[in-house]
Amino acid sequence: MSPPPSVYRFLNVAELVEYLLAYLSRERVDLLALSAVSKAFRIYALRVWAKYLDIPTSAVGRRLKLFKANPRLLGQVRFVRIRNDVLEHEYHQISPSPRLPITNWDALGSLLALLHKNQLPNSFPPAIDITLGHTDIYPLVTAFRTCPGLKERIVAIRIIPVLPPAQDPYRFMGDPEAEDMEMESQHGDWNCHWYALYQFIFEVQRAASKRAGPGLRTFHYGHNGVMEEDMEALIHMIPPDFWRFFNDSTASTLRDFAVRLGVADRNYLILPALKFARLEKFFIAGTAFGEPDELDDFLDRHSAHLQELSLDIDDIHEPLSFKQTFPRLRWLQVWAPFPPLERRIEFNRRHPHIRGTQDSSLITQLTSSNSARDVYPNLRQLTSTYTEPFERFAKAGGRLSHVRLKTGFPPEPLNLSTLHTNSWLSRHPDAARALTCLEIELGFVDMNKIRVFFASAFGSAFLPNLAELSVVWAKHTPRGALEASAEQKIGPLVSGCIKAASLRVLRFSDRSKAFPQHEILIEHVFPPSLEHLVWLEPPRHKPQYFRFLPSPPSSGSAPAPALGKRGRLQCIPAIFRVDISPEGVWEKAFDSGRATTLLDHVSS
Repeated sequence: MSPPPSVYRFLNVAELVEYLLAYLSRERVDLLALSAVSKAFRIYALRVWAKYLDIPTSAVGRRLKLFKANPRLLGQVRFVRIRNDVLEHEYHQISPSPRLPITNWDALGSLLALLHKNQLPNSFPPAIDITLGHTDIYPLVTAFRTCPGLKERIVAIRIIPVLPPAQDPYRFMGDPEAEDMEMESQHGDWNCHWYALYQFIFEVQRAASKRAGPGLRTFHYGHNGVMEEDMEALIHMIPPDFWRFFNDSTASTLRDFAVRLGVADRNYLILPALKFARLEKFFIAGTAFGEPDELDDFLDRHSAHLQELSLDIDDIHEPLSFKQTFPRLRWLQVWAPFPPLERRIEFNRRHPHIRGTQDSSLITQLTSSNSARDVYPNLRQLTSTYTEPFERFAKAGGRLSHVRLKTGFPPEPLNLSTLHTNSWLSRHPDAARALTCLEIELGFVDMNKIRVFFASAFGSAFLPNLAELSVVWAKHTPRGALEASAEQKIGPLVSGCIKAASLRVLRFSDRSKAFPQHEILIEHVFPPSLEHLVWLEPPRHKPQYFRFLPSPPSSGSAPAPALGKRGRLQCIPAIFRVDISPEGVWEKAFDSGRATTLLDHVSS
């Protein structure tokens, strides 16, 4: 009998095939395309694809159908994310509504049971990351009821507040008793959701401790994309007992704690109950903070391990003390009354490893005896609403790699026409060479007049290392006017960036809707290094991702351009940019502004 052909011998070595597939697939969507090439490839491509299992609740039925037909694939799953993908960007519960389809929780329960049943012998269950609305707690508990073994590997829970629908404010006029009854009913339902969540977390932690699992690492409530006016619709307080129970269960395992509180929540009923052994990331936002003592005490208790600190607090009676020392602090974001200047300077001198901040006002207040470079010796990312802080930092010798300019206010308004001749970047060429990410918001502008300056403002002759560019603007659209196509809207902007040789990522938004087409800018010429384009959809910058695909040589397309590369943009799922921690947390910044950046510009 003759030996099998070499191709069959290759296909019989699973590790070689999976290595080849990983090499051939830029994104996960390519694995699905490769699975359709041949039956021999199909099983291996799906095995690689199944390692990271994303379960949007709107698509859980399709996931169940796939794995019912291929149950052995579930043995390859190592990381799972369950997320209410509708509520991630739609917070208002309008029921019934086609925008908020009823989630098939039965299908999720069946899929989890199938996942549990098909685990490989002597292996740990996959790590699980969960994002859902606070009204989803009971269905979630039910979904896990038949597979309690999976709970031991739940490592992240993110709760999105489901905001109530707008109602007639006069509906109870003359009937205060009916109003009291409805309020009492809503309050009871609200509390029940939170107590059910605590019970679920308790069971997660108990299961993890029995099998030496990592336990809950991340807990988020709301996120920074939920506007303050939205949170005002939440008139019920999270039960104070929840926080005490929560701390009792998670104190030894939690690393990332972030909350945007509602108007009824009080920090003095929350923060004193919390003490985590190794807290690394802390974000708190809310109103009516009162005295700063509880927050200061909380920071005292968690100073040893904190790496990221973000505070967005209103109605606090006195400035924070800034007396703490955080040996590992790398990110500082504070929207709150500041202490005196000297105390802020002392705080920064104790924290030379800060690499990102939005505290631009400190830089503008410094005198010659305290230069910005001395106070922020390792700063790489700075956010500001005006250009003066960037000017001062560059003049002091600072070299930022990531600039976020929200708007262009005096003393030097941002002017793209003179950015390369009359700006802090033109006056300090080393600062221009250091820049790898530039984010700018232009307000209401006529982009047809602005785009002609893209080549000079963003070209490699001026910004040789610019790898990521974000431009957000607003426009006046007459009522009833048709929305421009992608070719009309962003085609000229992309063309204006042809001379940016290092540019890998473009992000644009004019605060209009996402593009309906799966492919855009077909047979267009793009910057030579471009990999992805992101369109940010209002109102909360929901990203729509596109990747560059080159035109095939035999397509009969136009000759190769003198500058740039010819191709098209193909819409791809957001999962391509997922970063998963060793414990299994699908990393996602609580601050929606930071979450839109694709590349890492501050670590090196």
